Amino acid sequence: MALKEDIENKVNSYFNEPYKVEETTIIPDTDYSKLTFGNKGLTAELAFLFVDIRKSSEMHSTYGFANAARIYQSFHDICVRIITYFNGNIRSFDGDRVMGIFAGGSKCTNAVKSAMKIRWAVDKLLSPHIKKPIKIGCGIDFGKTLIIKVGKGRDDNNKDLVWVGQASNYAAHLSDIGNNSIVISERVYNRIGASVKWKNEEEKVENMWKYEYLTLKNERKIKIYKSNYRWGI
Repeated sequence: MALKEDIENKVNSYFNEPYKVEETTIIPDTDYSKLTFGNKGLTAELAFLFVDIRKSSEMHSTYGFANAARIYQSFHDICVRIITYFNGNIRSFDGDRVMGIFAGGSKCTNAVKSAMKIRWAVDKLLSPHIKKPIKIGCGIDFGKTLIIKVGKGRDDNNKDLVWVGQASNYAAHLSDIGNNSIVISERVYNRIGASVKWKNEEEKVENMWKYEYLTLKNERKIKIYKSNYRWGI
């Protein structure tokens, strides 16, 4: 009964106690003092970049476990170095997927720059080591996000942050539909700088992006933009 009572008491506390929300301009980690396991969260306007490898489930059978591990390690290293170079923060690794988060006035532009350079690095620096080129999908969205801590208190191995809001969900979904391309929401497209929108930045000609409409599960259509452009390092 002790386990049931512990869980029941905790769930009741979540639903019965007031929820406190505070604005922030930073990207917290799991040890940030203002985030606890209680009814407390932080809100911020953030840009999310998800990058994942296409057909990663076939990698171990194609290349063997050791070479599959080398691919994963190289992929994650590329993503971490580039995302942090553009002032992003890595907040999730999920096998073949990386989540980068960006804050500040240039967050959308920095997220797109990161995606373009990751595509270049995967193609030019990683793919030459294996039989077939690695294909990735990149998804980016932006919006107001509630950040909460989940897991079990005083347990370093069982705690994490959850990013509640449309932006993180949409970015993950857009990365899924990116067939070796970058897919961004209309919100992101309207906020990116000329350097990642036009091939000729000064004259603003030759748009790098093409738009289309995506039908969501609820049958609502949203405008998205796709690009196959890369940016060398």
